[in-house]
Amino acid sequence: MPTPLRTSLRTAAVLVVAGSLLTGCSLLPTPTPGSDSQPSSQAPALDAAPATGETISGEAYTYVVPEGWAVPPQDFPGFDSLAANLQDADGFADNVNVIKSPVGLVTNDQVESEGVTELETAGATDIAVNERVVVADSESAHLTATMSSEGVSYVAEQYYASTDDQTYIVTFSFSDTVPAAERQEIAESILVTWTWS
Repeated sequence: MPTPLRTSLRTAAVLVVAGSLLTGCSLLPTPTPGSDSQPSSQAPALDAAPATGETISGEAYTYVVPEGWAVPPQDFPGFDSLAANLQDADGFADNVNVIKSPVGLVTNDQVESEGVTELETAGATDIAVNERVVVADSESAHLTATMSSEGVSYVAEQYYASTDDQTYIVTFSFSDTVPAAERQEIAESILVTWTWS
């Protein structure tokens, strides 16, 4: 029988697949310079207390996770980076994972217009397009969805951190018992530490 950590991270990968479908959609036009990945006056800057745990490195970025979170000892291929709450005791290891958009830069308008359909196709429910936020000087779309796999239900908060020519899909997956305010607090505590390397 799979461990709770392995099960929760494997089910979290379902949303990653949905994100890959979204960013790989051949119908999405190539963004032009000056597209909506740059901050606008309407997207608020994050104002969260930064996480103070381990620093996680990806291909072109680093971020800090809360105390008790770390890279799992198991191998989970397909992620650019991944960290989980290894002390979680409720049967679902809350986690953050990042994948690289296979088509480079994806605009927020594309995410918000195509994302709901793609997530529905992946079996998500309670899908919401939230207010955009600024992550490392880049405006990011923010989608929320409830996923279920192998009898495990969880809530995902998905953000899109972009550089000039590349988007990274940042997915936070939480037990469905974690309140929305706590999910936001944890996600934003990590996102405020995001730094391009």
